Amino acid sequence: MMLRIGFALWALCLAIPASAADWLRAESEHYVIHARMDEAELRALVQTIEDFDRVLHGLMPGETWHGRKPEFYLTADPRRIRRVVDFGASAVCESHAELPMAYALYTPGAQGEEADAGEIFYCLASLHLENAFFRPKPMWLSAGLSHFFETAVRNPDGSFLIGTPRRLQRVQGITPGSLGDTLVVRTRHRSEADYARFLELSRALASPLLLETRFAGVLDRYLDAYAGGRSMAEAARELGDLDALARELARRRVVAPVRRVVVSPHFTANMEVRPMRADEIALIDLRLERLLETRPKATSDDLRALTNRHPESALVWYEYAAAEYVRVQHSDFGGRPVFRGFGFSNGDLIVMTNPHSDAEAWRAVNVALAIDPGLAEAQRLKAEIMLARLVREGNPDDPPSYDEVRKLLRPLARTPERHPLAAALYHQTYIEQGRAAPKSAARQLERAFVHNAGVGDFRYAQATAMSRRGETGLARGLLISMLNDPAFSAAALRALEAEP
Repeated sequence: MMLRIGFALWALCLAIPASAADWLRAESEHYVIHARMDEAELRALVQTIEDFDRVLHGLMPGETWHGRKPEFYLTADPRRIRRVVDFGASAVCESHAELPMAYALYTPGAQGEEADAGEIFYCLASLHLENAFFRPKPMWLSAGLSHFFETAVRNPDGSFLIGTPRRLQRVQGITPGSLGDTLVVRTRHRSEADYARFLELSRALASPLLLETRFAGVLDRYLDAYAGGRSMAEAARELGDLDALARELARRRVVAPVRRVVVSPHFTANMEVRPMRADEIALIDLRLERLLETRPKATSDDLRALTNRHPESALVWYEYAAAEYVRVQHSDFGGRPVFRGFGFSNGDLIVMTNPHSDAEAWRAVNVALAIDPGLAEAQRLKAEIMLARLVREGNPDDPPSYDEVRKLLRPLARTPERHPLAAALYHQTYIEQGRAAPKSAARQLERAFVHNAGVGDFRYAQATAMSRRGETGLARGLLISMLNDPAFSAAALRALEAEP
């Protein structure tokens, strides 16, 4: 912490490159990319990303479509990612309730050379696995498959090679014990070396299970068991004889066979490219740091300082308000709350041991809206603060106040695929008021979940909403599927116990 405070000014300077005009924002059909590179290079990269998206859908056809466009931020400096994540990493990607996002290492290739887009491919695969399927997946499977797709390279003819030996090194020292340990991991390791070893073992196990025909059906049976609430050790039995599997993987000279994938028919991705504004560039690292909640107080302090440099920026004021509100939530619930602290998420009592006032978040979000009344993120945050105030007051008999919250959320909730958090909060206003939510609100919440299936908050909100409506069978299935998720297991268990 002392080092971080000492270098706070340096970090802010690092977030703002010397030539702001070099930073561009590209938006295509499925993705938004922020990068500092030549426009022609960026357009070629976005085409590659859209092509690889088709590769993923071809090899792993999705059960639903993504409701929101993931936003990628690219940097050639690994120190920036390390600082944001507070961990040694070359990429971080997360389907956050507010935004699916990725921060990835990328350096444009030299003259005539293909750039290494491995970290981008990793995040594309990770976000696809999270959001295109309804069954949750354990950490080893998501990590292993994503790291397998990270090995992709693009050929001059436009095809992709996945699993090339020079990028997919043989994994040494696979034993039944190390494989068994990998299969029960639920949280990221504290040691970077231990985490790297976990990723290596995960890739060695996941890749053949996905690609080799003799393992057909194994992953489906395993995921059924995992999502069915069986313990991770019990679910692992669906993979067969782990001792024999470990011996086979240890003998392999290659992790998995090389796959050549052709994108056909060829298509040209539509995209819009524009220069990024100075305030957008200054927010890159701090925005991601705020979403990841790496260091809430320090992030809020840095964003407050940024409001002095960009007092005219609604985005900067919104990010500061959101960072302040993270501190409010952490103080209310003793850490990050499940589904924003509503519903069954944290039991009956708010912690409130060291309350942090929401006054500064309220002030900042209103400044953001005064600058840009149509800023959707700020409208949603203001409504969330208002709803939390009503819940704290324990006053469900004040329709005008709840109506005011719903008035802010209603326009956003009408497009729940794009604004799922607003739709979930809109539905929750009726629950907190002690009223049955109308069918339209219930449908909006369902669409928010269906098209953002990898976000635990929306799965949890949908499950508890169904439980309250008496749809206990489907609700139990969703809640049981969360019992192996360390962030939601306790809340899901409480909700199951509270079922009528």
